[in-house]
Amino acid sequence: MGGTSPGKEIPRRTFLKYAAIGGLAAWGAYTGLVYGAGWSRWLDYGQKPWEVALGVVDYDRVAQHEGSMDQNGVPEIYRADPQMRILNVAQWYDYWPGSVIRDFGTYMKERFDLDGCAARWTSNIYTSNEELFTWVTQTGRKFDVMVPTNYTVETMEKAGLVVNLNKAWLPNYKCIFGPVPQDISDILPWHPQYLAVTDYPSYTTPNGTYNNMAGFDFRTPALNGYQYRMNSGTYKNPRGTDRFTWNEENSLLAVPYQWGTTGIGYRSDIFARQDIEAMGWDVFELSTYTNSVTGQTYNLNKKKMMLDDMREVFTAALKRVGWKKQIEANLVPTAEVHSQGPLVGEPPQHPEFQWSSNEDTDDYIQAAQDWLLSWRGSSWGFNTPQQGPWLVSGERWVDHAWSGDVMYAVRPNSSQFLPVDYFVPKQGGARWIDNLTIHRESEKLWLAHQFINYIHDPLVQADISEWNLYATPNAWSFELLHQDPTYSYRGRDPSGRPYYWNPAEDYRIYSDFAPSALPGPDGILGTADDESSNIAKEYTALGRPAILSRCEYQKDVGVRKTLQYFKYWRSVKF
Repeated sequence: MGGTSPGKEIPRRTFLKYAAIGGLAAWGAYTGLVYGAGWSRWLDYGQKPWEVALGVVDYDRVAQHEGSMDQNGVPEIYRADPQMRILNVAQWYDYWPGSVIRDFGTYMKERFDLDGCAARWTSNIYTSNEELFTWVTQTGRKFDVMVPTNYTVETMEKAGLVVNLNKAWLPNYKCIFGPVPQDISDILPWHPQYLAVTDYPSYTTPNGTYNNMAGFDFRTPALNGYQYRMNSGTYKNPRGTDRFTWNEENSLLAVPYQWGTTGIGYRSDIFARQDIEAMGWDVFELSTYTNSVTGQTYNLNKKKMMLDDMREVFTAALKRVGWKKQIEANLVPTAEVHSQGPLVGEPPQHPEFQWSSNEDTDDYIQAAQDWLLSWRGSSWGFNTPQQGPWLVSGERWVDHAWSGDVMYAVRPNSSQFLPVDYFVPKQGGARWIDNLTIHRESEKLWLAHQFINYIHDPLVQADISEWNLYATPNAWSFELLHQDPTYSYRGRDPSGRPYYWNPAEDYRIYSDFAPSALPGPDGILGTADDESSNIAKEYTALGRPAILSRCEYQKDVGVRKTLQYFKYWRSVKF
């Protein structure tokens, strides 16, 4: 592998400009020498004894470093040094209950007879992928476990910030949505007596036997390129190829944590559902709105808000502008056409489809910026943590939002019945998966793996999703949420009618994966029975078109294009 040394063929001023978004990682990617010798010399400084190349871990060397395992399967170093039992974890805000993290210590004691294990995270809470990336590239902060979104996993891998995982230490990875594994004997639920309500799920689908009835696959390498170093389509030159032949077993980089969509949260006492769903992203252009049901007019000045997240904001703008362009070209004349199938094509541009969230040309990004600027004056601005709370309080009436954050604010599993709702606009939005990864700086690899495996214990993952109301990628946990009555809510709505809610049946959380949204053997959308939730019945009655086909995964567009986005983002935000 060849390359130039830092600064040799690029002016210092340009080097500093590009390094500003991600230190040496950004520079390496910018110069196109991500895996070059000069680039490696910079990041090989401080190489760990178990690394054979940048971010390439040989787990035989880890065993030599951490020591032999005792009869309980614990490496010697964790018995000898109490400080080795403390993990430093970076996590999004409001993303897991404190009890789950506290119970990690109990789990390690009961499973491995290892006292004093803990995960510290409350001082490491971030609100955007850009913030996390800045922490680990510019401030020198070191973590054991991080939870970046799928496109940021790509960025971090290319920048040498994450390591390949040891699947042998992650048996619960087999619980992630995908084909039923041949051997599930090594999946050992923490308290199996509590799983009597359901066994490991198995469904016959048109494509084979899957652990979920929708045939979702968050595990197979070819379908989840960002997760595996072996995918040369995502990582053009997977590092360490002179030492390893990467395959499905040894190249895993990321384990899905939770997933969801990005759409619109709104006050249902202000907007009539049929009005706002007909508008979609166009609602942000309005300075006033007249409710078609009540006839009341509302002043929307400063009542609109977007996420403080560059890629999410531009995804919304690209979808809105692209949809309009398709209509003008008579390619998408009505929303009804959209319901017949997906409109989202693969990036970079497909004029016959909706614009991609991964567009990378100036014309497209400029058009998205122009739309955002056209109504910025009547918007409150950008904020992420308050996307749900401010809808509940009435400080904002409509916002750009993540599915789970709005659902967490709505609390459909309670008797509050707040006038807040969520939907994915007809023009499309984002779908994403947040992932558990191990930072290259971690020196506690065995314990970091045990933490990730613990998070995917079927009961633990179900409890996380019940608490934060995001969607689990764990098939066994999904079955628990659906079948165990303790996860459902029964009561009466404000009109006194019986109300039943089950998280797995809520299309706002699970989109097309909600059982009520799945077609039966005859291809007809399933009819909700008496045990199905009110929300599931509503989905069926409305005959809603597919949700996930409107959404698209964001991808890493590279440092040059990311800088291009930042240029337009600064104009929009400031």
